[in-house]
Amino acid sequence: MDIATLKALKPAEFEEAADGYRATSDMASTAKEAIENKIAPSLRNQLEGKAMEAAVGELKELGKNFHYMQTECALASTALNGFAFDMAAAKRKLDAALEDAKAAGCTVGADGSVSFPAGGKETEGKVPEGGTVSASTSSTDPAANAIEQQAIHMHPNPNFGKAVGFANRIGDALKEATDADTKWAPKLRALRADDDLKVSDKDWADVKSDQDGVSEAGKKYLDSLPHPPKDGDPKDNAAWWKGLTEEQKSAYISMRPDSVGKLDGLPSTVRDEANRIVLDETRARYQLEFDRIPKPPKNEWTTISELGWSSRVHTDEWTDWYKKYGERYDHLD
Repeated sequence: MDIATLKALKPAEFEEAADGYRATSDMASTAKEAIENKIAPSLRNQLEGKAMEAAVGELKELGKNFHYMQTECALASTALNGFAFDMAAAKRKLDAALEDAKAAGCTVGADGSVSFPAGGKETEGKVPEGGTVSASTSSTDPAANAIEQQAIHMHPNPNFGKAVGFANRIGDALKEATDADTKWAPKLRALRADDDLKVSDKDWADVKSDQDGVSEAGKKYLDSLPHPPKDGDPKDNAAWWKGLTEEQKSAYISMRPDSVGKLDGLPSTVRDEANRIVLDETRARYQLEFDRIPKPPKNEWTTISELGWSSRVHTDEWTDWYKKYGERYDHLD
């Protein structure tokens, strides 16, 4: 990330893209509700037979697809808003540093270096010359900071210290933008869906992975939003939710569906949607775990005969399988 790129960057464009994804999410939600609450029930009431059951089955799958689209598009919207939030913060820091440097008579180079003018007390009839400070970032190392402060104190031109400060602020802003870009790029790429028409258990498991990734990367963004009241009663929770913007509501549902679903006082449709996201993710995770367990051997039983009596016992193959997988299989079956 360089100065020209960060100066030219327009966070509002990413926010506009986020609005587009959120609008798509809303359209998918409307389509899902129409299928589940109008079209499918109408078919059941007017028709009967295998053809009707097949049609309803296809509609059910289509409804699942729309729900997946609704969830992923909302998550993409939140991710873009989170990215815009981080980049806007870095851009504000850069713009402020550039303005302050200009006001102080300094010139900032394309590489982040800062040139400062002559200034200070005359020595032997000459004012200390100006110079250029290389691009830098603020150091967290106390020893390095001490050396930097000593150099500033010893320099005969007071503009040198100002230039160092501007260079550090510019470097910090560029580093913050670079870190945000590096952090968000893989999270946004991960939101790409498979190129097919079937929403599988793996897709819903990936939703949870995407959710965790966006939540981790978007912590600063989420922390900037109004938080739900601590130990709030239904009335408090309802007031908090009502005060959120549509963008903020979407962010909470997409990144914290488990928390939203538990909050008494929120609209039932909101809690239902949040809980359905959690349900689909959880069911998919358990189904994938179940699918990874080898099926039990078909020869579960054998008969042992001895001294005129016989006994039905488990086979060695089945017993070995049960020791490894039995408890998990019984739990998930």
